[in-house]
Amino acid sequence: MFIFPFFWWRNQTFPLALLIGIAVGGLANGQSPPVPPPSVPPSGEPAAAATPASAAEVVAPTTDREAALEARVQQLETMMRQMAAQGRVSTTATATATATAPAGVPGGPGGDMGNGLISTGPPSNAPRAGPGATGGNQPTGTPSASGRPLAPGQSSPPNPPPSPRFNMPQRTINSPLTGKFGPGFEFKSADEEFVLQFHNLTQVDFRGYQQGGQNPTRDTWEIPRQWFMASGRITKPWEYFVSLQNTVDTVNMLDVFLNAHYDDRLQFKVGRYKTPFTYEFYTEPIQGLISPERSLFFNNFALNRSVGGQAWGRLFNTTAPLDYAVGVFNGSRNSYVDTQDAKNILAYLNWRPFALWVDTPLENFVIGGSVMSGNVTSLPNPATLRTNVATSGNVVNGVPFLTFNSNVRETGPRTFWDLHAAWYYKQLSLIAEWQAGYADYALTTNLAAHNRVGVQSYYIQAGYFLTGETVSGRNVVTPLKDFDVRQGKRGFGAFEATARFNPLNMGRNVFNAGLADPNLWTNNLYVVEPGFNWYLTQYTKLMFSWQHSVFGNPVQYNATSQQKTSDLFLLRFQLYF
Repeated sequence: MFIFPFFWWRNQTFPLALLIGIAVGGLANGQSPPVPPPSVPPSGEPAAAATPASAAEVVAPTTDREAALEARVQQLETMMRQMAAQGRVSTTATATATATAPAGVPGGPGGDMGNGLISTGPPSNAPRAGPGATGGNQPTGTPSASGRPLAPGQSSPPNPPPSPRFNMPQRTINSPLTGKFGPGFEFKSADEEFVLQFHNLTQVDFRGYQQGGQNPTRDTWEIPRQWFMASGRITKPWEYFVSLQNTVDTVNMLDVFLNAHYDDRLQFKVGRYKTPFTYEFYTEPIQGLISPERSLFFNNFALNRSVGGQAWGRLFNTTAPLDYAVGVFNGSRNSYVDTQDAKNILAYLNWRPFALWVDTPLENFVIGGSVMSGNVTSLPNPATLRTNVATSGNVVNGVPFLTFNSNVRETGPRTFWDLHAAWYYKQLSLIAEWQAGYADYALTTNLAAHNRVGVQSYYIQAGYFLTGETVSGRNVVTPLKDFDVRQGKRGFGAFEATARFNPLNMGRNVFNAGLADPNLWTNNLYVVEPGFNWYLTQYTKLMFSWQHSVFGNPVQYNATSQQKTSDLFLLRFQLYF
């Protein structure tokens, strides 16, 4: 009677206590317990050395029967330590599961167990179960050594632990990964079911104005964008993208979305991401722009990023690829939540009609358009329209050309549309967009009286590689020879001359309806922007731009002065991988 609790107290191990109980029962019946064969470690793994008991733990036998029992107990202790060291048994798992599970499965001889939890993933040579098979479409891979993350999760570990008898909690796997660089740092499983990529975008600017003494606009060094991006796949077809953004003086989540990618022709995306409106935003990535920032129209009137869902894809990929997207999104610009019940519908088309005309001037010509429409009831956002970086960044960025009065609300229908064309041929990039639409505004004293303000804008921009690099679209360029000053490796990098012309005009009723002050602001302007891009390597880029803005009416320069023109000199260093 005293043997069982005594050894429970000594080892606090239920499997050992159970084995001891069995041994005691055998001895009590006058039978000698059979001596098991020695434990054989897996190939390539040394056997765990037996740990002798301390002197304080040794109990001197007083009878032959107790001496035999003590010897048997020590033998069982040695066996248990060897099995635990080999990952074949957990000190908190039941001996019954170990004794009854078939060889080669988790929990049985040769299975993986550890840290007190039974791993229930399929063995490495197990085929992927089909949708109709027991357990569902489970990924391949050897069972996890612990059955749970190494670090604490949001909840306590499952109790009882995951088991192959149940579908929940999930059965974890332990699939080896391979790593490489390009694109970004990438890790993936052998079957490519699991993919993780890390990307980085760093931009450091100096913005200096020929006209000093402006307020609130200032000369400044700044970091307009620092993005940390993670993208990949958690089993086919489920893709994800998460990015963290530091913009000038704020840190927030930039993109968070999940994409179901069963077929290139039809995909489904949900979360916060770039809305499908304007070619320059939806198709051209920020790291591949010709000019440092996007157009006057986009910065001041487009939806930018928002939370919503869309269907999208590519049709006729082998003949004349047609990209499309249509979705429903929150109506608040560059937002995380909506401040109104109404939602916006956005749609986008981009067609490359001459894709089969290989090595001709029209091979990489694209044409298309986009639209956004919905009802709005909110404060104007942005409340101040600027020449550069309107919806994000500090107020020191960009010269203001119109500020809505404080008693103005954006309320009623809002619709904008866009037509675009882009031509890429040899060293030339040529992009043009016409952007137009309207938004309704009202004064707080009479919200029922809507004033529809029209907007018209367009831009034409070009880039030409003087060093011979060829283009088929905008993104990162690989220089023919990287910039280097070391002997034997000297190179200039890639050099691209750039230019953009961008006018914008708003309806005169923005002043006539009392929405803004005509003595301080203008409803029309144009910007001429020559510059160059110097690509030192595929990952590093220098951009220089002179942004010359001409206002239809003089705009507020500071508290006491106005200006008719503004000249911004922008130097940017960019790192992207």
